[in-house]
Amino acid sequence: MADPLGKYIRAIAKYPGAILAKTKITPDQVTVLGLLANCAVAYFIARGNLNFFVMGILIWAAGFFDALDGSLARHTGRVTKFGNFFDSVIDRYSDSVIYLGILVYFLGSGHANYAILVAVAMMGSLAVSYVRAKAESLGLECEVGLMGRTARIVLLGAAFCIGQAFWGLLIIAVLAHLTVLQRILHVRDKLIKKNR
Repeated sequence: MADPLGKYIRAIAKYPGAILAKTKITPDQVTVLGLLANCAVAYFIARGNLNFFVMGILIWAAGFFDALDGSLARHTGRVTKFGNFFDSVIDRYSDSVIYLGILVYFLGSGHANYAILVAVAMMGSLAVSYVRAKAESLGLECEVGLMGRTARIVLLGAAFCIGQAFWGLLIIAVLAHLTVLQRILHVRDKLIKKNR
C-alpha cells in the first residue's frame, strides 16, 4: 500500500515543480539544495536560538525538497535510475543531520538524557528506509507501515511546532521500529508467495 500522506505532499509539490521546470535547475541540484537546507535547519536547532514553532516550520520546509525534486524530475522528463538512487542517498544524510542537530540541542540545554531517545529514533528512521531499499533490490514493493519518511517529517515538525519535541521523538522511535517489523513481515510474505 502506497503512503497516502506522501501522495498528498507530492500533489502539493506539482505546482512549484511546474514552475521550477521553466528554469534551468535540475532535479539533482534541488536534491543537493534540500540537503543544504536540512543542514541549515539542523544548525539552527542545535544553537537553540529559535523558538520551537519556527523550528517545526523549518523542518517542514526543508523536508519539502524531497517532494520537490521528484516533481521537477517528472515535469522535465528527467526521471532516471541514478536520480532515484542519488535522492535516496541524500535523503539519508538529510534525515541524519536533523537528528544530529536535535541531539546537540538536547545536550546543550541540559537534557542529555534525551540523547538515547534521539539515537533510537534516528536508528529506526534509517532502518525503515534501508528495509525498503533492500526489498526493492529484490524486486519487491515495500511502502507499507505507519512511519515512512513523509510521516516522520510531518510528525517531527508538528511536535516542534507545539513544543513537544520529546513526545514527537518518542512516537517516531516506537513507530519507526514497528514499521521496520511491518516491512520485514511484508517482504517475508511476498517472498513466500513468490516461491510457491
